[in-house]
Amino acid sequence: MDKLNSIVNVDAYPINDLSRPESLEVIARAKQQLKLTGACHFGGFLSEAGLVNLLAEAQALESSAHASDNWYTPYYGRPDSSYPVGHPFNSAVHFSVRYVSRTLLPEESPLRYLFEDSRLLSFLHALLPDEPLYRYSDARGSLNYTVMAQGDELGWHFDACELVASILLRPAEAGGTFQYIPAVRTADDERFSAVASVLGGQDHHRTNVDFAPGDMVLFRGRHSLHRVTQIQGETPRLIALMSFDNVEKAVERNVPDDLLPA
Repeated sequence: MDKLNSIVNVDAYPINDLSRPESLEVIARAKQQLKLTGACHFGGFLSEAGLVNLLAEAQALESSAHASDNWYTPYYGRPDSSYPVGHPFNSAVHFSVRYVSRTLLPEESPLRYLFEDSRLLSFLHALLPDEPLYRYSDARGSLNYTVMAQGDELGWHFDACELVASILLRPAEAGGTFQYIPAVRTADDERFSAVASVLGGQDHHRTNVDFAPGDMVLFRGRHSLHRVTQIQGETPRLIALMSFDNVEKAVERNVPDDLLPA
């Protein structure tokens, strides 16, 4: 049996055959969502067995997760007091999360298999046909499970790579909502005033993503601010993350050693 078929719900998302009418419909719909909002939502992307197996792997590796609990700017830097108070380069948000990085995943890992399967990359490239797209090569940030427990959160930030696929495996009892504001900055304009406004609490135009275990959300976070709200309750939130970029080799972005790009 094709291992991909045991991980992905190929009946709903036939990424193993992009010529099928069902695939073309999924691609057309997702392309439109990405264009309009910078995100798209694939409900029930994992098969039942895929969800069971990825969740089991994440739980088995949970105790090995690397902890990060610090305050950084939305660009992963330390606040710089040479900038005015309130400037994004002199503002800090809370990053509190644990990561199981790619280096800890066994060769037979179902998440590793999915990430390295050329059919997933072909599917994602079909959504962004006018851009180059590669698996993110950073050993820490390319592929991981994230663990967020009571009090953990990720403040407003931008991603270090072009596209991130997030698959929810287990929600928290409360909190842990993924929120984003699309196109806050551009490649040519950092729009610091808009970023400062969001950091100052003017975030009423944010979008909440409501996804269930097995759902996948694709998100273009390099130019869109996003965060994960504080976790509440005894059950940690588990997410599988796969990252992709438009350059073949990861560019050094000065991400702190204790924090993976997310």
